[in-house]
Amino acid sequence: MATENRSIGRYETTAVYSHPEARVDIVLVHGLNGSPSKTWAANNGVFWPLDLLPASLRGVPANVLTYGFNADVYSRKHGGGSASDNFIHQHAQTLVTSLTLFRRGEGTSRNGIIWVCHSLGGILVKRALLYSNDVRTAHHEDYRSIYVSTFGLFFLGTPHTGSDVATWGLVLQGMADAVVPRKLFESESVLLKTLKRDSETLSNINNHFLDIYQRFRIHMAHENHKTDIKGTKIIVVDANSASPQLPGVTYYGVETTHANMCKFSSAASPGWRALSTDIRQWVLDAPLLIAVRWEAEERERAARVRNEMHERLHPSSPLLLLSSSPTRGHIGAPWSRLMTSEMDALLGVAGQERVLAESRRMG
Repeated sequence: MATENRSIGRYETTAVYSHPEARVDIVLVHGLNGSPSKTWAANNGVFWPLDLLPASLRGVPANVLTYGFNADVYSRKHGGGSASDNFIHQHAQTLVTSLTLFRRGEGTSRNGIIWVCHSLGGILVKRALLYSNDVRTAHHEDYRSIYVSTFGLFFLGTPHTGSDVATWGLVLQGMADAVVPRKLFESESVLLKTLKRDSETLSNINNHFLDIYQRFRIHMAHENHKTDIKGTKIIVVDANSASPQLPGVTYYGVETTHANMCKFSSAASPGWRALSTDIRQWVLDAPLLIAVRWEAEERERAARVRNEMHERLHPSSPLLLLSSSPTRGHIGAPWSRLMTSEMDALLGVAGQERVLAESRRMG
């Protein structure tokens, strides 16, 4: 029996919908000045992760999680809270740690992961996946589970190539409860700096993400309606930034504003059919592919342990990849590069489709 939870933690991972047979976790990450409770809630009170999504899955079991972080760049009149001064990589480390520990506690560390990201949340998740992939130490090996388990990502209005700080300034100053420091956009908060078009941090994230993105299914959506900020109408994140052209990625526009493209008041709301239909299909497809990835990950870990033992016992001898994988017998080649290339060849977009097609044919 599935359980629902409307008590959502502001700065943590919360399961809002849990199914005992779920093999996939759908994880929602909000954007700038957002929160895990308000970002996904429409003006009529509909909180789609609970009020719409479970029904749209039509009997396909999945867990729905929200993740909250301090993405504030100003203080609020009501409700307190200070602006965040953390860098994006610090937020990414916290996300990976929080989600890893939550899933470990629930016994779901090998569930597939489908991300739904709004605005800055997409940049955060990209950085988190890079961090998770880089973890190699035995003490933090569990943190790699986020990278290994990720099946797909929905980016809703994510400024992949940045946006004008002046645009964000108009948006923030147009919020009724904002207490915006006069020099906020002169000094620029660390999160706003990340979103600048010439941001070195953003450029580095994008360049490194190119090395791994083909492992995942990716949909990028952009807003088609301008946001009205006290009489000034603007596109917050234009299509060029929200939808950088990459092979294998699906793109579409949503007939609504930047803030509303992640809020659905009903099943008839713009963008809901596309999002919900593909989430359900991904939930169906993910378990098999993630199981294959974990098999490859176990081989890689076993090979690393054997090679470390070999190096300790025979420090002056050539490195022999002691593995049952097809790369066995390569002398002097770094094991991680060999194993990674093998996994990428098998588990890229084309490889995924071949595995799924074979599964459907057999089954």
